[in-house]
Amino acid sequence: MIPPRPGRLYWVCQAAGWGSFTVYVLGGYLIGTTPDQRKLSDFFSIFFSNLVLCPLVSHLLRRELYRREWLLLPLRRLVPRIALVLVSLGLALTCWVALWVWVVARNPLDGLSFLSIFVGFTWALIGWFVIYYAVHSRRRRDALQLELAVVSRDAQLRSLRAQLNPHFLFNCLNSLRHLIGENPDRAVAMVTGLAELLRYSLASDRTEMVSLAEELQVVDEYLELERVRLEERLRIERAIEPAALATRIPPMLIQTLVDNAIKHGIADLPRGGVVRLGARVTEAGVEIVIENTGTLKPPTSTTSGHGLRNATERLRLLYDGAASLTLGERDGMTRAVVLVPAGSKDPASR
Repeated sequence: MIPPRPGRLYWVCQAAGWGSFTVYVLGGYLIGTTPDQRKLSDFFSIFFSNLVLCPLVSHLLRRELYRREWLLLPLRRLVPRIALVLVSLGLALTCWVALWVWVVARNPLDGLSFLSIFVGFTWALIGWFVIYYAVHSRRRRDALQLELAVVSRDAQLRSLRAQLNPHFLFNCLNSLRHLIGENPDRAVAMVTGLAELLRYSLASDRTEMVSLAEELQVVDEYLELERVRLEERLRIERAIEPAALATRIPPMLIQTLVDNAIKHGIADLPRGGVVRLGARVTEAGVEIVIENTGTLKPPTSTTSGHGLRNATERLRLLYDGAASLTLGERDGMTRAVVLVPAGSKDPASR
């Protein structure tokens, strides 16, 4: 990974941080020595080590962190690596100071002085890394949240367009026209269901996560609208464990999968078929399964498949790769399986 070009703030922080450390070391030197013990070579060593070598070493370390992609590692893998590097760098800087003192002052460092200088350099490098890692992690989280917001808004707009397309609305209105005379009560229920579905779609960009129970309520409204159109060709089966209902998922996720199951499966079959909704708690997390009669079909155009790709991307961003969406076939049924970690919460509450 190529490191990004450091900005002005980075150089300001480098100068402020190592400048402060230099003042600290210089203060310790002045307090611990008498005027007749102080040498020009010592002042040169302090300023050169802390204002030139330390900024150079930390800048090169930053480049290596990006090149080796260590900043992407989990802490359990990063800490042993970076600890060894920081201790080695602290030792190298201490050896340089010892060599300088021995060559210039002809006065080798004693063991206690060597240890104190080594500890000082090492702690300074550790402090630099901790601050840099914290700032980098914060910026990475902000970038992730921004990317998630863009993807979520795109998903919401795609879902809304799918529900507001003329074909869908025409089918609903045509069914309503027949129901008004034949079954006014059902016509009223259909209008209510359509309104709830559209309201949920419009509000889905205001939150990143909803409970599975909330999502299923909207899915039921959608299925009732489609059942009016498809009548006996659409059959619904449910197997939802109560323990799974509190699971947090992206809004419109299950609705998108159910919409695909009907549009690309049931609607194309003269005799229709069944849509099965299942959710259960497993050792790996919460498994949500949407099955429909029919075989898995490849995308028919460059514009199809956006919903599934978008859903997969949202799961990746929200759960940091811990969730998954897979498609497959089994026993003449197309299966979409969503697996999310158990006890999932909103990202904002993490």
